[in-house]
Amino acid sequence: MLIRVKSAGICGSDIASYEGYSTEGIYPFTPGHEWSGEIVDVGSSVESLEKGDRVVADTVEGCGTFDICRSSLNPALSRSPREFGFQQKYPGAFSEFVVRKETSLHKLPSSISYEEGALVEPLTVAYNAVWNVGNGVKPTDDVVIFGAGTIGLQSLICVKSAGARAFSVDPVTKRQELASKFDADYVINPMQVDPTEKILALTAGHGVDLAIEASGTVDASSRLADVVDRSGSIVLIGNSYGKKIQIELGKAISKGLTIQGSVGSPGTFPAAIHLMAQKGFNFSLMISHRFPLDKIDEALQVASSREGIKVMIVA
Repeated sequence: MLIRVKSAGICGSDIASYEGYSTEGIYPFTPGHEWSGEIVDVGSSVESLEKGDRVVADTVEGCGTFDICRSSLNPALSRSPREFGFQQKYPGAFSEFVVRKETSLHKLPSSISYEEGALVEPLTVAYNAVWNVGNGVKPTDDVVIFGAGTIGLQSLICVKSAGARAFSVDPVTKRQELASKFDADYVINPMQVDPTEKILALTAGHGVDLAIEASGTVDASSRLADVVDRSGSIVLIGNSYGKKIQIELGKAISKGLTIQGSVGSPGTFPAAIHLMAQKGFNFSLMISHRFPLDKIDEALQVASSREGIKVMIVA
């Protein structure tokens, strides 16, 4: 199908590519994996979609060749994945049009705008971290989320949609304000208080049931084993390539902690679209800047400066 791109978000991985230190992209390539659009033409064998449909798409397709790909339900774990927006053969959405297969597309309901639609892909990543890798949360759980960027805020939304108590940790005022708007029970500024001490104080000294690391910072990662309760879980989702931390492994062992990395968003698009369509949260609050495609360089510069939350390319 040929799809006219309507909105495309700039991800941290796109910034890494723009600044030249990406460990994901294979140069040269067209970035852009957070997007929404309108189908303008279809192939003869397409059955489930038609011209005029509003869609979003999976970012990664498995190669289907190696055993790890065939046995895993997560295409991001393929030895040779097809990553749209990261490989020359599979161009992304920082363009006027994209071409994708029917099987990779998901229809957007009319209640979700194109700009909100471009936020579905990062929501699927957060949803996977909370509900698949993190095994979900209960209303009685306490959860801390380090980082209140797009993924951190959307992880917060996933947690609050289950009625759990959530603590958001971020040093940036704008992000703290958004965390409050997305119903964080406590917003912790690590520049003013010690996050470890504050989290333990809020949980009667026990720690949280689940910690989500979405900041990619060494400081946050080094605190994880200290703030999680016995039999609790840690999910690593922040961009931490090349970073090494000091962590007291004895605490992870004696507490019986589960520590897992979260990558991709296998099978989560339908659930994420359903969550967004409930209109319990105003996702568009995350969009801090909007630029047309011919201002992509300026948009990337703003995103690189970390001035905003989500910088969006709009048609």
